[in-house]
Amino acid sequence: MPRLVFPLAVTRSISRICRWRALLLAALAILLALLLFQFPSPAKAGLDPSWGMVLVYAHRHGLQFGHDVAFTYGPYGFLISRFYYDGVPLVKILWESAGKFALAATLVAMAASTFNSWFRFGLFYLGLIFAAKISSDTVIFLCTPLLALCWLLPQKSKSWQVAVAVTWMAFLSQVRFNYFMQALVAIGLVIPSLLLEGKSKKLLVIVSSFTAAFVFFWLVAGQAINNLPAYFRSSWEISNGYLAAMAVNRVPITTWCIAAGICLLVVAFILSLLHSQNLRAEKWILLYFCCAWYFIWKYGVTRADTGHIVLFFPTAFVFCAAAPGLFQRRHWWSFLDASLVLSLAGLWLFNSGFLRHTSWELAQRLHAVPGELFRPKRQAQRFAAAEKATEKAHPSKNLRAIAGAETIDVINFDQYFVLREHLNYWPRPVFQSYSAFTPALLKQNLRFYQSSSAPQFVFARLQSVDWRFPAQDDSLLLEELPRRYSIAKEANDFLLLHRKPVQPTGELLREKFPMRHVSFGQEIQLPETVNCAVELRAIFKPSIYGAARAFLVQPAEVSLVLTDGKHGQHTGRLIPEMAAAGFLVQPLLESDKDFADFMATRPGRSVRSIRFVPVSATENCWSQISIQFSKLPELSFETATAD
Repeated sequence: MPRLVFPLAVTRSISRICRWRALLLAALAILLALLLFQFPSPAKAGLDPSWGMVLVYAHRHGLQFGHDVAFTYGPYGFLISRFYYDGVPLVKILWESAGKFALAATLVAMAASTFNSWFRFGLFYLGLIFAAKISSDTVIFLCTPLLALCWLLPQKSKSWQVAVAVTWMAFLSQVRFNYFMQALVAIGLVIPSLLLEGKSKKLLVIVSSFTAAFVFFWLVAGQAINNLPAYFRSSWEISNGYLAAMAVNRVPITTWCIAAGICLLVVAFILSLLHSQNLRAEKWILLYFCCAWYFIWKYGVTRADTGHIVLFFPTAFVFCAAAPGLFQRRHWWSFLDASLVLSLAGLWLFNSGFLRHTSWELAQRLHAVPGELFRPKRQAQRFAAAEKATEKAHPSKNLRAIAGAETIDVINFDQYFVLREHLNYWPRPVFQSYSAFTPALLKQNLRFYQSSSAPQFVFARLQSVDWRFPAQDDSLLLEELPRRYSIAKEANDFLLLHRKPVQPTGELLREKFPMRHVSFGQEIQLPETVNCAVELRAIFKPSIYGAARAFLVQPAEVSLVLTDGKHGQHTGRLIPEMAAAGFLVQPLLESDKDFADFMATRPGRSVRSIRFVPVSATENCWSQISIQFSKLPELSFETATAD
């Protein structure tokens, strides 16, 4: 009988430890969920708030992704929009409360089952807190890679862990197309790994489960199943074009050096694993680890501006904190942990404000969030008051007096002014002109306006992003507008266009000049024309170095310099892939007044010559430049007398 005392005591101790461990993990999940909670703000004028409003509008009005909408976000993208209007729907509140708690619980359980030491778990959890404090989007971005590395790819994973991972990956795939690509790569690596092990039944279950879950969430979102091919095609086109069109470099060299240092440590860590005794068992995890790091690296450095660099450092912190625990190692520490220090140092040097008051901000957030969660009526009143204040700061354009209940679209962005008046918004597929990154997307928008589905009114502004030459954005549509629309209202900062009752039947006539090769810095005279507009097509062929630079970091930038009739120079950024489709260089379209003169066929500013200039001495990134001018006789143009 005494022999049973020791085992019974041990059993009770283990049970007590497990109970306390479960309570601790639950508390950590709740804490993380509170930090992930983000109550939306009232919408306002601007680029980011406007596309967030369009995602909300698409959800409320059942727009079909792939057919009606082509964007980098999917049908559930509205859930992570920071801007709402006309109140916040219940589904958003449920996502921010129950959804974020489920996500936090999944991440905590994943870490607890993967990492063998509390040290590794603690570093990873601190990274999640750090990332959530900066932006909850960072944590969501990392979910698919982490779930694939911890639960989907390892052979030791339990069935329920694989099921949870597949479910989250299928759902997040429809939040943003980038997340779908992360999941697709993971599923693509699962296939050969299980085939080589002879586990065809498990492979069939995983692939069919992911497919079924993806289709289920797609249908629940109100999307038609036959739109999936168009959704994949357009989302791939816009995501692929983003890499070249939205690349900027607006951070100091010290930030680049620290980011490069983190990348070198990750590469060294990967190389060290190639000599591991467990490489054979971990090769598929290592391969996806490389892919996941590439996703993270490109996400941070492609658009190297304040917003993305600030997100890159906490993302790298979480990923590098988790990395040593993903592989079987003898030591509880790793030289990769030095990247955690570099991540904090990089963020401190770039903008110390994100770290200086971290403790106080965390405490304030934890104090405020429960009140927002458990007092929804009070929060709704605050939202309504803030929305009214925003509307007062941005007076209405009084578009309803003219447009009434007719359909209306917006060029370039700033859908805020149409949606706040509750007009019958009917967008073209790529609903913000700067996002039509490729010739295929430009043609997709053009076809929409050539069809019977085109809107009756267009709220138009000549604007762009990143100091681009404005005529590039929706260039083919811009050339088509004078043929199909007339001015219904002209204001200082916008035009309201109305669709003409009689529409042209054929394509825009182009009288093409021969294609020729030019070089950087060469002054290129525009062809002589008789009172008509001129289109330029420019095809930039990258060199091997330029292609490698674009793949590993970001593509080289090119500027377009136009010389007008008074020998004044106008410089704007040129997007090579968009330039290949063609855009107007005559007349000069640089302001809303230029655009109004063009639409009204009034005399405008003329352009005498153009030249291409490489930014930051990157001429060696391009091997050849070919151009072709075309006269557009249907678009009349007369030079202003001032020229």
